[in-house]
Amino acid sequence: MKNWEQKNIGVFDKDTGEILEGIPIYVKAKIKWHQEFFMGIQEAFIALAKDKEIRGRTRSVLDYLMGKIGFENYICIQQKEICEALEMDKSNVSNAIKLLLNRGIILPGPKLGRTSSYRLNSNYGWKGKIINLSEERNRNHLSLVK
Repeated sequence: MKNWEQKNIGVFDKDTGEILEGIPIYVKAKIKWHQEFFMGIQEAFIALAKDKEIRGRTRSVLDYLMGKIGFENYICIQQKEICEALEMDKSNVSNAIKLLLNRGIILPGPKLGRTSSYRLNSNYGWKGKIINLSEERNRNHLSLVK
């Protein structure tokens, strides 16, 4: 086993000359993801798992909607597409969306022609810039389903 020497390496701000505290981390290159993803909030998934109303068809619709999240949590999808993808009757999809809206899990978005849009409540997950997540939560005072 090799003995390592501890070195005191400093980092400074070139503009001000200020010595910065902390640990410098050097990143060689940005990671390129080949699949779509969003950040899920673990506490929210536990709350959803315990929620007796968010089961079966409703949970399938929610999972499908989460799989379709766009930037800043927008979800623009026709109910017909959800019905076909999940092989579900339109009334079941409609009821599931109404329940998710009433519970505040998804939020109404702008109407795009004849298509409704939604946004996932940011306390359940987020796809977008992290700085915008804090602004979103403050603006809408969003909270988890308990």
